[in-house]
Amino acid sequence: MAPGVNTTDPLALSVHGNNPQNLLETITRQKIYACRYWKETCFGLDANGVMSKGVDLKYAGSTFGPAHQPSPFICLILKLLQISPDIDIIFKYIKQTEFKYLRVLGLFYLRLVGSTYDIYNHLETTLTDYRKFVVRKPVAIGEAQWEVRTVDDFIWELLNDEEGYVLGMSLPRLPKREVLEASHKLRKVDDKRRKSELRGDKRVKEIVKHKRRMERIEKGLLKEDDEPASKKKKGVGLFKKEKEEGKGAGAGAEDKAPKADSVEFWNEERKKLGLSELKSK
Repeated sequence: MAPGVNTTDPLALSVHGNNPQNLLETITRQKIYACRYWKETCFGLDANGVMSKGVDLKYAGSTFGPAHQPSPFICLILKLLQISPDIDIIFKYIKQTEFKYLRVLGLFYLRLVGSTYDIYNHLETTLTDYRKFVVRKPVAIGEAQWEVRTVDDFIWELLNDEEGYVLGMSLPRLPKREVLEASHKLRKVDDKRRKSELRGDKRVKEIVKHKRRMERIEKGLLKEDDEPASKKKKGVGLFKKEKEEGKGAGAGAEDKAPKADSVEFWNEERKKLGLSELKSK
């Protein structure tokens, strides 16, 4: 192997006082260096090349299978650690909204190398991304390897996981927001305002209702084929409303109809027969 193929860019700055590549465990790095994807796809990539490969990702994850084979996602993470691009490029990965796996790649890399302020500032602003993406988990044979998650749930785990272990990889310690707010390193966020915004978000309400319904199905309290109660109530209410409107319309028509002993009534009858109208007194 040629010298310098797997070494860190000499212009790269240290991260948390260490070589950036050392943020991944040694055994994981060795497996990545030996895998085919790293040798064929990641060789000679710059930040733009990593971006194009991030767009083509089909799932996120670290290693998988009994041999702990590295995924393309973790290979690209190591490549970013190796070349250490300007942090503004990573911000562009995160700010774009078209490619969700590229955003997840940028979010995870920023959580590894970013400053505390950048992590909270850029991760919290993307908590309104509710798109689903696929994760390949590092599990044993016979267990489910695939998991569907949402981007906002993934970001919440990056910010709040107490063990600092996400996607099968350990993360640098992140101080709690409350501590940083008390030391005036982060602007305090109004929890009441945030909760009120969440209450007004229709998408959040739909997700909460869906999660509650799935929990009831798992507990056997509800069948999967059953129609959600909200739709039933909505249908019944709509039917009642239409019925009431129909009654109201009928009552109005009856009020407008002329009386049987009135001149207007007999004029309408004569009009049907082709006779001239009666003159009112």
